[in-house]
Amino acid sequence: MTDSRRGLTAFVIVGLMALALLVLSGLRWFDPVENAVGTVAVPVQRSLAPAATGVRSLFSSLGSGARLRVENRALQLEVDRLTAENVRLRLLQSENDELRQQLGFTTGNPKLPVVQASVIGRDPASVRQYLVIDRGTADGIARNMAVVQSGGALIGKVLRVESRRAEVLLLTDIESAVNAKVERTGADGIVEGQWQKGSLLEMRYIEQGPTADGAPRIQKDDWVVTSGLGGNIPDGLLIGRVASVKQSDTGLEQRAQVLPAVDVRSVGTVLVVRAAQP
Repeated sequence: MTDSRRGLTAFVIVGLMALALLVLSGLRWFDPVENAVGTVAVPVQRSLAPAATGVRSLFSSLGSGARLRVENRALQLEVDRLTAENVRLRLLQSENDELRQQLGFTTGNPKLPVVQASVIGRDPASVRQYLVIDRGTADGIARNMAVVQSGGALIGKVLRVESRRAEVLLLTDIESAVNAKVERTGADGIVEGQWQKGSLLEMRYIEQGPTADGAPRIQKDDWVVTSGLGGNIPDGLLIGRVASVKQSDTGLEQRAQVLPAVDVRSVGTVLVVRAAQP
């Protein structure tokens, strides 16, 4: 038998078998076999179903977790951006407030020649109480000139000066001493720094006893200002408020603890008073 005849015979046989299977299937001869296979397969499918569901849940959870991490990262970046923007706006607001205060001080004190300066340094070791400003002899700054906060409160005086920078000794430093008076009564004294001793300011050498009209010469909540005596610091610059009053150990004077009017840690710009008020 040739190859072509064998191929034709095989094709006919396969066709007849397929036709027979179709006929037998139509007559439902294979139902018992299908039922038997189904009986075996269904329990297997049931046992595998939870595992398949778990696998789908696992991949779904992994996808959701990755998506949540991406979303959380995006939200955190937005929070960081808004925080930085908020800080920037607060700094701008603070600078604007200082500039408005400076304008008010210079307008209210036209006879006081002042130079605006920015704070560019502080004592990194916190051993001394001083600031470094970006103005010096080239700007007309000299030693012992008063340095005030933008609103006009005294914060210190120039200690050392170079061409383009100067060091400002703060009121709170133990080396600082400023002639002062009680605004209410005019009682004189000297305000000294006490920071290295664990306090802030102390007003000393206040005369004992009441004033001529019988009022206390100094008392709690009195305002203390500069007296204008003995140097380049003008009269009437605010120093601080009296926190407490006590008698000296010798009984010859009164002393007062004074809270500074300005927190120098928040000062970014200052005014240097170039001459005493005439």
